[in-house]
Amino acid sequence: MEKVAFIKDASTGVEVVSLEQVNLSYPPHTHTGHYVLGIVTEGSISIRIGDETKTCKEGEYFSIYPDVCHSIEPVSERYSLVTTCIPADGDINRELDIIKKDIIGNPELEISIAEMSQKVNISSYHMIRKFRSENGLTPHKFQMQCRIRKAQELLRDGYKVTEVAQLVGFCDQSHLDRVFKKQVGITPEQYAESAILSKSGE
Repeated sequence: MEKVAFIKDASTGVEVVSLEQVNLSYPPHTHTGHYVLGIVTEGSISIRIGDETKTCKEGEYFSIYPDVCHSIEPVSERYSLVTTCIPADGDINRELDIIKKDIIGNPELEISIAEMSQKVNISSYHMIRKFRSENGLTPHKFQMQCRIRKAQELLRDGYKVTEVAQLVGFCDQSHLDRVFKKQVGITPEQYAESAILSKSGE
């Protein structure tokens, strides 16, 4: 039976994601400021990390550095997987960090490519290429990812899906639903039911 659970420790920022008997695919994405450690506990997956693709079978581990683009596709009909996202110590200073921090801080805002380029005094073309090189995704895809991450936080805090859609910058709930399911593998409603927020001492 398919089962998905997200468990986050509020005090440390560590998040554990447990997938049981799923056939979910995850498109290219990154984990900003987090290391990811994963183990396949049943079945097998194809995982692309950066420019390398490998198959991970039951009992095999994988690790992903912060800001490295990766994606997952099922190889077996169903698979089970546990990942742990661990906050990284410190940040690597990069040329386009000012844009990255703007997006992370306010993912709901519409920031044009022209505005981003002007902020760092380079052409839009070179800004997009350099941003992707530094962060694994284009600015637009990075912003969509940050919106979904913020949506996850709000859902864990008890906000309704309709409220979340507005707060993170989507035009309506159906738009949030489509992007959320593509990135997370389940709907916002299902995520709200499966997410567990834990605190030290509880």
